[in-house]
Amino acid sequence: MMSKKKYWKDVRQSFSASWGRTLSIVFLLALGATTLIGLKVVSPNMEATGQKYIEQTKMADLMVMSDYGLTKTDVQELKKVKGAQVEAVKLQDVTIKKTNQAVRIFSKSQYISQDQVVVGKLPQKANQIALAEKLRGKYHLGDKISFDRGKNDSLKRTQFTVVGFIKSAEIWSEENLGSSSVGTGELQAYAVTTAGAFETNLYGLARVRFTNLNDPYYTDTYKANLKKDQAKLKATLKDNGTKRLHELQASARQKLATNQAQIRALETQISQAQALGVDVSQRQAEVTKAQAKLAVSQRQIEAMAKPTYTVYNRETLPGGNGYSTYATATSSISAVGDIFPLVLYLVAALVTLTTMTRFVDEERGNVGLFRALGYTKHQVVMKFVLYGLVTSFLGTTIGIMVGNYGLSPIIGKIVTAGTVVGASKLYFHLNYIIIAFMAALFSAVLPAYLVARRDLSEQPAHLLQAKPPVAGSKIFLERMSFIWKRFSFTQKVTARNIFRYKQRMLMTIFGVAGSVALLFAGLGIQASISGVSTSQFQEILKYNLIVVENPQATKAQKAKVATYLNQKATGRRAVQLETLEEKISGVSDKQDINLIISQPQGFAKYVNLRQRSNGQALKLNNRGIILSEKLANLYGVKPGQTINLKLAGKQRQIKVAGITEMYAAHFIYMSADYYRILTGKDYQTNASLVKLKDNRLGPAGDTAAHLLKMSAVGVVSQNNSAVQQLNKVAGSLQTVMIILIILSVLLAVVILYNLTNINVSERIRELSTIKVLGFHSKEVTMYIYRETITLSFVGIIVGLVGGFYLHKLILGIIGSDQIMFNPSVGLYVYLVPTVAIIVILFLLGLLVNHILKRVDMLEALKSVD
Repeated sequence: MMSKKKYWKDVRQSFSASWGRTLSIVFLLALGATTLIGLKVVSPNMEATGQKYIEQTKMADLMVMSDYGLTKTDVQELKKVKGAQVEAVKLQDVTIKKTNQAVRIFSKSQYISQDQVVVGKLPQKANQIALAEKLRGKYHLGDKISFDRGKNDSLKRTQFTVVGFIKSAEIWSEENLGSSSVGTGELQAYAVTTAGAFETNLYGLARVRFTNLNDPYYTDTYKANLKKDQAKLKATLKDNGTKRLHELQASARQKLATNQAQIRALETQISQAQALGVDVSQRQAEVTKAQAKLAVSQRQIEAMAKPTYTVYNRETLPGGNGYSTYATATSSISAVGDIFPLVLYLVAALVTLTTMTRFVDEERGNVGLFRALGYTKHQVVMKFVLYGLVTSFLGTTIGIMVGNYGLSPIIGKIVTAGTVVGASKLYFHLNYIIIAFMAALFSAVLPAYLVARRDLSEQPAHLLQAKPPVAGSKIFLERMSFIWKRFSFTQKVTARNIFRYKQRMLMTIFGVAGSVALLFAGLGIQASISGVSTSQFQEILKYNLIVVENPQATKAQKAKVATYLNQKATGRRAVQLETLEEKISGVSDKQDINLIISQPQGFAKYVNLRQRSNGQALKLNNRGIILSEKLANLYGVKPGQTINLKLAGKQRQIKVAGITEMYAAHFIYMSADYYRILTGKDYQTNASLVKLKDNRLGPAGDTAAHLLKMSAVGVVSQNNSAVQQLNKVAGSLQTVMIILIILSVLLAVVILYNLTNINVSERIRELSTIKVLGFHSKEVTMYIYRETITLSFVGIIVGLVGGFYLHKLILGIIGSDQIMFNPSVGLYVYLVPTVAIIVILFLLGLLVNHILKRVDMLEALKSVD
């Protein structure tokens, strides 16, 4: 019984005798588990939260829209597609009265994409409306809201009573809601009313859910089946454009024929009146004017464009930016979570392994004593296993709790801010918890067991003696006499000791290198993200608006637009703008590409085409196109190589003349001459790049709103929406990186403290010897600390190299197909980790000096015999 008490007393003393060692192990493992759990569960939590919202709202998988609206026949055809559940709704873009705020009003959905009521109820009558939750502060239940009619308005009334506030099933962002045909060109809010509030028979949107799409939205199975179903819908609607065009032309010709009949009847009346000598000059002028209008109408009928039917998924739907940003942020955090915790945990595990090995070596005498007293090998080993189990369990449990309930919710809240989905819910992920505990056992328990078993192979009498010091040997520098003879005594001792304790040397180098690499990667990602929107939308794209013409506009209507822009703009460049949808080999989704064709002269005033690496200007020429960098990366091409593009109705092989710096969206720039060489046709301008005199948000919005009211303008695109989307993705990653940088600094502090503590305790007799020989306190400190400083600087160099490649690796997998971050980093990314380690070394040096002053050197020199 007594022996058991002694045994357990010794076990307890192993914890209390060195709280510094115990706490450092606990802290290291807690740090590793916090980072692992905190980063790894964010993505699945966000995905599960998003999936729950999708199921709750019965969100459509695919949506169909047409630029001429959808007929009942179109909807019936969609319903015949196998496995498809279809619901069509009406919609209209309007502006809130006396403002430029565009609101998209939908008819209420019954089954698919059900809007979620936050306050109040959904409208039941044609005079009732439910507004987006973001308008809740400006309007209250029972308020009246009035709208100005937009182009081709289909609403029966302009005033509604507010009966509720809602969250959209499809428009996930609360800020970036997509483009609009009214107001400033950017949608500010949405609303729902009843179908009876619309006077049109046409539907604006058909929502489709498929019975085979039951898997979560983020799975490969769902994505693969979605593409198949999207292809089925496209095939179904393949001929609808031609049919609809014929219907529209037939209807227009019928009206034209009626008008022509009326004119002929009027001409007959004029002839009869003329025969009676009546003055018919005024009537004749009216007929002439009517005939001119008929001629214009006839030309417009012949020039009618074939209606386009587009099948959207949740990301590409107008207003789907929020869903797209949510998915991008989720995958980016997942990518960081796959790499960052792995590196941090490896470093923490290496240092923990070293600490546990040293602990067993320190207990060598006690091991011999217990064996001499008759304790079994199993009992002796269990002491160290228990120590490892307790510290690893405590550290990992703390890390799991902090990661799951602290770090993960913080990151999730940051990333999901500004979405209707809300903060991600917390879910239990047993797999990551098991991984964390297994890693802890491997780091703390396994090395203790192996080293203890190794020592137990010796006889108790040998174990009771002090472990012989590590034998010295001639190092490589000693063979280089021209260098070695210039070293001082302390420098020679430092050089020998560095190579004498090889395990500690490697642990110090790799421990510091790991911390520096993580710091470099975190700061590097921050540097890559920050300023990207400024670079693109101020330095590269110098225009403020893209104004797209209405193809049906007359010369007089176009002249009015030109006059207005002359007043508001400092310059404008007419271009041919096309949006291409291309399938790129190796990329899962089709990519939307903005093709801009222009004359080269003066184009640099609107788009600053330049190489990212050296800032060298690129010019449009007749030798090839200029690609945006992200698009070139997806194609895998360099200047001088070719890509295939569908241009002017034909697939063509096009040469790449240059690659320009660009961070968001895909662009191809082509000169008018090269377009003529490729197609044999002259380019036709259909849009203008506009530089405004006053490009502030408010005045720019007013200008866009005025332009959209003009008949000659089809679409106005501001850069602000693209800036918002880019800033949203960048902002969430920025905050995550700040958290990871803090964790990296903490890791560096604990690692250097731990290794320094091991170094001092392992060589206390050696330090005591030189102390009694007359060395001063600072000399004693530097005797041992000089090694740590030297190895730390080697670790810094290794870490900076490793950080460079770690940053490159992370950068390659965050973002999306449409977004690229700047791979270049500034000098401060190299300086901050270096300075951080130097500061930590300095502060720990003061601590070591203080500790060595308090050590009883004579006691330390006593023989263990």
